[in-house]
Amino acid sequence: METRALRYFQAVAELASYSRAAEFLRISQPAISRQISRLEAELGQALFTRHGHGVSLTDAGKILLERGQTILRQLDQAQAELRRGTQGPSGTVTLAVPPAAGHFLVPELARRFADAFPNVFLRIVGGYSAFIHDWLGRGQVDLACVHDPLPQRGFATVPLIREPVFLVGRAGALPAGKGHLRMQDLGGVALILPSRPNASRRLLDEWMSRRGIALDVRMEVDDPTLIRALLRAGIGCSLLTLGSFQAELRLGELQSLPFRPATHWQLTLIQAANGQPSPVVAALAAMIRQTAHDLHARGDWPGLLAG
Repeated sequence: METRALRYFQAVAELASYSRAAEFLRISQPAISRQISRLEAELGQALFTRHGHGVSLTDAGKILLERGQTILRQLDQAQAELRRGTQGPSGTVTLAVPPAAGHFLVPELARRFADAFPNVFLRIVGGYSAFIHDWLGRGQVDLACVHDPLPQRGFATVPLIREPVFLVGRAGALPAGKGHLRMQDLGGVALILPSRPNASRRLLDEWMSRRGIALDVRMEVDDPTLIRALLRAGIGCSLLTLGSFQAELRLGELQSLPFRPATHWQLTLIQAANGQPSPVVAALAAMIRQTAHDLHARGDWPGLLAG
């Protein structure tokens, strides 16, 4: 199996189109088609299903994409290290983190990592925990920070910090009266929430279901930026950690209510437990733990330190 064929396959899979992949790779579409056909003949499996708007992956194609991405990333890292010779660790390390937690963690972490590993490219991607866990399983990221992950074989977890949760909305949209809220009071609030299996939604649904309380979910939105835009427009309220809305809070665009008793989402560091992580990945994991500890100790990251 040629790496060139794998790269062509990856481009077609990610862009869902032979023509768009050809444009992205700056080669002819017949050249891509020949490589994919050879790959399918070698594997004895069809990798794509064609339809009117492009192509979609078959089950075999999904497996190859998941495995192939890991192989290509490792190959790219090895090539970078060899090109740099004896100048120390090099290559690329990818970290995934929810944007709200990243608001506190990423700036300090990026500075420390750049000082310690000037020849290593740190790639950071943001997203909801459900998406991040999927990226980690597919080998698209080396390390991930997620909220309240479900137990899963093959992954090692380290609790970092328990972040307090607030009900957030525009002035006038929040329940009037007390300066705090009970979880059971959410039954009468118009909510904008992420969809399942996002961790925050899963935990909230389970909590309400046990108490027989029905939520008034007006809209499901799987993008924190869009949720904040809807909150600013007064469409409804949402449950967020402080990093999600701190800027809007300072500007007076959004208001918040804490819960009593306090409610937290636990941020957890997670990585594949199979095999030995590279020294750089291991160092980044240790740096994440230390940075979280230091930020909390300075009062720069609100919450309860885990462990």
